[in-house]
Amino acid sequence: MGSLRIVLLLWAAVASLAAHEKHAAAGDYSPPGEAVVIGEGDFRYRLVPGWATQNAANYKLGNCNAIAQDSRGRILLLHTSKEHCLIALSPEGMVLDAWGDFTVAAHGLSVVKEKEREVLFISDHSAGGKVYKTTLDGEVLMTISCPMESALYKHPAEFKPAKTLHLPGGEFFVIDGYGKDYIHRYSAEGKWQSAFGGNLGEGEAQLKHWGPHGGAIDFTESGNPVMILALSDQQKMKRFKLDGTWLDTKSFPGSNPRDVVFHRDHLFVHHLGDNWPKDRNAPGYISVLDRDLKVVANLGGSAPRYDAKGRLVRMAHTTHLFHHPHGMGIDREGNLYIAQASSNGTWPLKFVPVRR
Repeated sequence: MGSLRIVLLLWAAVASLAAHEKHAAAGDYSPPGEAVVIGEGDFRYRLVPGWATQNAANYKLGNCNAIAQDSRGRILLLHTSKEHCLIALSPEGMVLDAWGDFTVAAHGLSVVKEKEREVLFISDHSAGGKVYKTTLDGEVLMTISCPMESALYKHPAEFKPAKTLHLPGGEFFVIDGYGKDYIHRYSAEGKWQSAFGGNLGEGEAQLKHWGPHGGAIDFTESGNPVMILALSDQQKMKRFKLDGTWLDTKSFPGSNPRDVVFHRDHLFVHHLGDNWPKDRNAPGYISVLDRDLKVVANLGGSAPRYDAKGRLVRMAHTTHLFHHPHGMGIDREGNLYIAQASSNGTWPLKFVPVRR
């Protein structure tokens, strides 16, 4: 037996054990109090202990589902709250503003440059949920409801949008990731245009239920944008042309890809757990991918390994630092912010790059 095969088998054994160990319930979770370092190679990050926790007495957090930076430099945290689904923080962790009493289950957040201003798209994934376009201060500018005109729904309650993806000209896509798994295309004015995914098309062009949770559009190749969809519960990612033509599918065993964040020449993908939904308390970790969707590093997870046939060996967490990382943002300085769902109401985790 060759040495490479032995190493791969050992990594597979470690991953298998990690996937079946018993994990603490969400109500018992608390973040580390020390500045732990995670990652490998050029992707190493140090935790900022207690970031934003000074706000805990004044703001009770629900599921922290998304986080991003706006043009004002604020860190925008989206969580489930009937009083203020959006909390704006300074990079130091102080609350600057809070608003948003129009959602039941705020889930997806997109910060979008629109001509002379910046706007937000907030997706509510409750039954019959909506997408709200707002100003940075919370004024609702547009509301997208179930597209009954598509003839793809029998009742508006079937529509449960997870996130939006955007084109430079103002058109956008709505990912119905908790509903019927369609990807809907809209004009800049909010008029429904077309759809793919769900039960449309054949084979890999379809998207099975509990499929598209998040994603991004890759504009690397001029004139040929590619949509990347994170299929969380299927431990896969798929790429499509914007007309819905399927390009390829990549498997990520031992993952639960929730969303995709571009940073410089790489994609950062956070995993809610190792084997969701079978193991609902596994800590989760973060993967760094190149533009070909090859894993080059894991943060809080086993180092990526590929076998002789180019197949990714099952990955797993290596630390209990996280508990359900559901949203991720990267600021202008390259700092990571991790928003966690079902994590005992804890504030997001902030990590700073460790320079070599």
